[in-house]
Amino acid sequence: MFMRAAATATTAGMVFASLAFLTGVGVGAAAIGGACLARQAMKQRNSWRDEDAGASVSATDAMPDEGEAMPGANPI
Repeated sequence: MFMRAAATATTAGMVFASLAFLTGVGVGAAAIGGACLARQAMKQRNSWRDEDAGASVSATDAMPDEGEAMPGANPI
């Protein structure tokens, strides 16, 4: 009787350990898959922004806060 209880406890422990291991593998695979999808989405977003950048203001144009003060500015 004692041997049967010990075998059942050992089997239950092995099943629990196997499930914990498989859960860890699944979480790791999900993290890697999510990172791959995020990287792919960022590549698409960057290429979309690069295409649209030609129509907008270039980086060399002066911003309103650079250079001369705007007329009507309130000096404090």
